[in-house]
Amino acid sequence: MSCLPDLQRLSGASARLCLKVEQFCTRHLALPHASKLVLAVSGGADSVALACIFALLRPRLKLQLCALTVNHGLRKAAADDADHAQAVCTALAIPCTISTVDVSAMAQTRRCGLEEAGRTARYDLLEEYRRMQRADFILLGHHAEDLSEDIFLRLLRGAGWPALGGMVARDDTRRLLRPLLQTSPAALKDLVCEMGLTWREDESNTDLRFTRNRLRHTILPLLRQENPALEEHMARLWQFARWDADFWEQTLKKALLSHPPLEENTPDTRSITLSRALLHTLPPAVRLRLFHYTARRLYAERNRRQQGQVRADTLIRLEESLQAGRGNTCFQLPGGLHAAIRHGSVCFTISRSDPAVV
Repeated sequence: MSCLPDLQRLSGASARLCLKVEQFCTRHLALPHASKLVLAVSGGADSVALACIFALLRPRLKLQLCALTVNHGLRKAAADDADHAQAVCTALAIPCTISTVDVSAMAQTRRCGLEEAGRTARYDLLEEYRRMQRADFILLGHHAEDLSEDIFLRLLRGAGWPALGGMVARDDTRRLLRPLLQTSPAALKDLVCEMGLTWREDESNTDLRFTRNRLRHTILPLLRQENPALEEHMARLWQFARWDADFWEQTLKKALLSHPPLEENTPDTRSITLSRALLHTLPPAVRLRLFHYTARRLYAERNRRQQGQVRADTLIRLEESLQAGRGNTCFQLPGGLHAAIRHGSVCFTISRSDPAVV
């Protein structure tokens, strides 16, 4: 089977969809021409559409494409799904590798849920494959409704602003791109059908034991009845969050330049101390974001793929303790990270080992 695509032969709607994604890549992702990209292809409609779109854009952007599909071994149909993903990529002239992982065993070892273990394994394998292929980025098929789900999940978990705006489109730390983040899943399915391709349905996506699925199938449909333009509003919220995140990034960097933090390393730990001189020049809103920024930096430097959430309530208690002048107070955050108030300064310390997220 061969389905080598031609943008000129598509319907107007499908061609506009592809060009919209190309514009998103240029405007929001700053994707260079002639990039080498790894496509995460599961065989579902979104990832098949991702492969179709970038096969169509390949000559325009002079891209080199390869794909990885991960068999999690959790369902009887998993191997067939992986074979289907590989067949789709073959039809689009995209080399595709199948990688198999025992997610159940991984979940037991890490003492975490299957969903979390599967996500961690998938991202680890994608990064390993990216490095092996010497590719520039990994492309994921998250779309506009996925963004809405992510925003509401973050709301339920107590995320602060601008993290509440949802997943980023470009993650340079993990070399991830989400080029479909402002496209509708219905339009993606229409394109796949027009290309004469098919996709596989993952029955676990309807399992209401998972929070994301309950949001997807019960809560979000009710919200769309109240406001059919929900995804458009979520897209605007996402854009506001990106602008605010850029502002805070620059604000924090300037603050740290004026009072550089003290950084220390031991064989077992890494620490960053924010001085009293720095913290007492800043309003609470800036201090809170500086705490979050420092915690995320320590997580990233340890190169953890599953970093855990930096709990907003813990950072708020840290701020309240600092305002109250309480010294020698310690707070524990996920992933072996601690924050301690010492004489008006705050020291963040993380273990160099990578404990399982419990």
